[in-house]
Amino acid sequence: MAHPLVKEDLDNINEALKAIKGSRQVIERAKVAGLDVAAQEDQLNTAESRLNAIKQGFFPGGRATG
Repeated sequence: MAHPLVKEDLDNINEALKAIKGSRQVIERAKVAGLDVAAQEDQLNTAESRLNAIKQGFFPGGRATG
């Protein structure tokens, strides 16, 4: 059976995970400024968890096959 995800998908997942790290920094700065960003932080955590689960499920070694 053909692998449903390819290297480009892995690259996109990795880029999204990098963007999440940058977004975490912005959220921390917003917290320091006294802004309520709990909803955004929850969304970020959910997205990160989902991306990591997809990455682990389809690319367990962290590499694309094929």
